[in-house]
Amino acid sequence: WHAGVSSFDGREGCNDFSIGIELEGTDDLPYTDAQYATLAQLTRQIRNAWPVIGLARIQGHSDIAPVRKTDPGPAFDWGRYRQTVKDNEDYP
Repeated sequence: WHAGVSSFDGREGCNDFSIGIELEGTDDLPYTDAQYATLAQLTRQIRNAWPVIGLARIQGHSDIAPVRKTDPGPAFDWGRYRQTVKDNEDYP
């Protein structure tokens, strides 16, 4: 419940309809292989429970609250993450 003032897909207050995952890190330091692996595993579990969560619906704080939040930041490799998840699942 820490998204705070936020919006996604035309809806305000993301805390009311989203699942938040916090990664320890900064905007400038690369995330670790273990973080990417754990995040991919957790994503698979969440998407197995809620199949309607497609990759396009997975967003960072910087996307839902861009004025207030910068994470996961430029050091997070979205391509790597999404490819890892996509390679291991049959979801869109």
